[in-house]
Amino acid sequence: MSLMPQTISQSGSADQSSASPTIIASVSSQEFFVTRTYGVFHIPACPAGKTSETLAVTAREDAIDLGDNHRIALHIPARAIAADVIQDLEDHGIFVCAGDSPSAEEIAAARTRRNGWYNRLVREADEMWARGHSYREISDMHRRAAFSLGLEREWAYTPQASRECPACGEKVRANVAVCKHCKAVLDEERAAKYFPAAQREALARDKSPRSQQPNASQVSRS
Repeated sequence: MSLMPQTISQSGSADQSSASPTIIASVSSQEFFVTRTYGVFHIPACPAGKTSETLAVTAREDAIDLGDNHRIALHIPARAIAADVIQDLEDHGIFVCAGDSPSAEEIAAARTRRNGWYNRLVREADEMWARGHSYREISDMHRRAAFSLGLEREWAYTPQASRECPACGEKVRANVAVCKHCKAVLDEERAAKYFPAAQREALARDKSPRSQQPNASQVSRS
């Protein structure tokens, strides 16, 4: 998208109507960082419970170097900058407000556009999954779309984080109270809540080296 800068005359600045900030609004739960030659813009995520989040964009000054110390000063209006910043993000529910704040109609239109795009992403993921059941073809954006629409899909499954048990070194889920391999207690508070002390001791005895060794009667029979 090409910007329409204004040339600043020698006697004064550009039109004062372009001096006021332009508001970018977002209904997306995702934040974005957009880099342009005239700056980096952070569009914040819309937090839960809010209808939208906003970013104020101000006008910028630039210049064209003609050589021999000749420069033409340019004024880039805030609205032109804002339109340039969001040009690839409108499907995410990001838009330039007509006024000083997003209206209910603008927010509703942004959500409708975002949800329409999310539905297209879900259909695309459904088709890819039907062809080969490959998680590698499913992007985070496909998963975000299904989650945001409240749709359950097999391909939207996100593997749970795991860690190594400090006692035995085996892989266990990050939030477990007791290691399933060696029965070591990994979370004292949760273990005390869900496993009585006697049960924890029994589990530990079952996994102890002594309990796994044959007793004298077993040896004599062999």
